[in-house]
Amino acid sequence: MVTKLWSIAIAAAVISGLAGSKILAASCSSSVIAYQASGAFGSNPIGGADKLKLAGQPFSITLYVCQSKTPSQTSANYAVYASVELTGTVKSFLITTPYTIKPTAMTFVLVHPPDTIQVLGPITVFGGTINIKAVIALPAGTLASTSIAAFPTVSIVTGKSGFVYSQGTVSTTLAVIGTATGAVYTGAAAQARALLHAEGVRAITSHGDGTQSVQPMQAGPLDLGASSDTVMLQFYASGVRDASEVHVQIAGQDAPVRYSGESGHFAGLDEVIVEVPRSLAGTGDVDVVLTADGQTASPVRIHIQ
Repeated sequence: MVTKLWSIAIAAAVISGLAGSKILAASCSSSVIAYQASGAFGSNPIGGADKLKLAGQPFSITLYVCQSKTPSQTSANYAVYASVELTGTVKSFLITTPYTIKPTAMTFVLVHPPDTIQVLGPITVFGGTINIKAVIALPAGTLASTSIAAFPTVSIVTGKSGFVYSQGTVSTTLAVIGTATGAVYTGAAAQARALLHAEGVRAITSHGDGTQSVQPMQAGPLDLGASSDTVMLQFYASGVRDASEVHVQIAGQDAPVRYSGESGHFAGLDEVIVEVPRSLAGTGDVDVVLTADGQTASPVRIHIQ
């Protein structure tokens, strides 16, 4: 049965925004764990026609689960939890404005070992039902058990992660690239928890002759160029659009924030643009750390040559 479930809802928001209930904290007598995954869908469908045009698009999804929640089904290596609350955003080439989806009861599954987080169930989009199944495969040892518990930020094992959506008997399977965390929910602010996405980072270089070049960070190390060049990094983020104070440090050094707010490209995502201090040239692998109104996001690692 577990093999049939290996597919979680990073995209319980399959086309855009997914609105979750905000009463979980009040109804839970113990801690609430926020399982958060963010990243992007594989640029090419693994199987089936990608009719919703999700391939290559970013997502951010959070599942709120009461730590004392009792599983409806258990086995030696998995536990099934019913009616998990979801919130998040997913971008599609078909949708230009956010579309709020009210989810039906979602099923949440923890598997250990191998360590995976899963969710599946139907959602309604424009009056039609779409069934979603997905899996976030975590590095071995991330989960201590199949109980609801926090864990640090980890990279998704992309080769074993995937997202399936179907309408009727026709289904599409997409790859999943990104990171996942399981953090203790501390109140309403957790629904806007600061997050700096490691995917889609771009280096924007303004040259001394007035020209500009743009390079994805996946294409290679960050080159600060000539002394007359100004190099900026553009990140997608969450939880910064309403922040009154946004700070970014690169290798422990303050970096000027040139923009923080809503993304002009992807509805539901935020954007942060920072200038890279020239003194960091040649520092190699360094961490970029975002802090928004006192909330510090998990670092994103880059390489500066």
